Amino acid sequence: MFSMDRREQIDRILSEQDTGPGRIVELIVGCLIVAVCGLFIWQSFPISPRTARILSILEWWITLVFLVEYLVRLWAKGFSLRYMMTPMAIIDLLACLPLFWPGSHMQFVRILRIFRVLRLLRLVQSRDFFFGRITSDHFMVLRILFTVFCLVFITGGLVYEVEHGQNPGFRTLFDGLYFAIVSLTTVGFGDLTPVSWQGRLLTMGMILAGVLLIPWQLTTRARQIVRHGTKKDITCRQCGLRGHDPDASHCKACGQVIYQEYDGG
Repeated sequence: MFSMDRREQIDRILSEQDTGPGRIVELIVGCLIVAVCGLFIWQSFPISPRTARILSILEWWITLVFLVEYLVRLWAKGFSLRYMMTPMAIIDLLACLPLFWPGSHMQFVRILRIFRVLRLLRLVQSRDFFFGRITSDHFMVLRILFTVFCLVFITGGLVYEVEHGQNPGFRTLFDGLYFAIVSLTTVGFGDLTPVSWQGRLLTMGMILAGVLLIPWQLTTRARQIVRHGTKKDITCRQCGLRGHDPDASHCKACGQVIYQEYDGG
């Protein structure tokens, strides 16, 4: 039986990325998430029954790994109901549910498989990223990239699910991803258009997301660049705050004199 210390150690490995084992776990899980998303795209193409069976087996084993990881996380948290209700725990559970309907063609199961990509957001919860701690600038860029990737995959997958049975333009999931990127960037070539009211509703949501979410994140990043560019790289000896206004003589956090020289002083 594991001691409480061992449980806490495993919880730290699974929850924090500032340790060697924790980074290895997150790297493996991240690769498996990308792999299972790739398998889902591949399965939407015309393939032979043998290839389809092999891909289904691979997806089943990867989903089994997700289930084991979820159960270990739950055990490490002491089977806490509060943890089970957190957004990331719910996403982890949703990623495992298709395991109980192997080879199913039910639409709600396919939709669950689409939302597994959200597990990638766990990788950008902190600046400790895989092989070391990254800067705040790189961390912001990564969060934007991961958010856009998840948004494209989910919206493209949902449009494909509601359109491919009645719209010859959406033959594969790749067509749905192409349509999502075109819609999110508001380019709108017009070569693919939804014909169902569900597809049109999703397209409206994608366009709004492209107009609001992506520019908002880029604007936030631009403001940070401008703000950091006007700061002096001086660290307060009292509280450790780094970065002060060009004309500051005292720390704005604790009031300590920071011995800063400025033009005209």
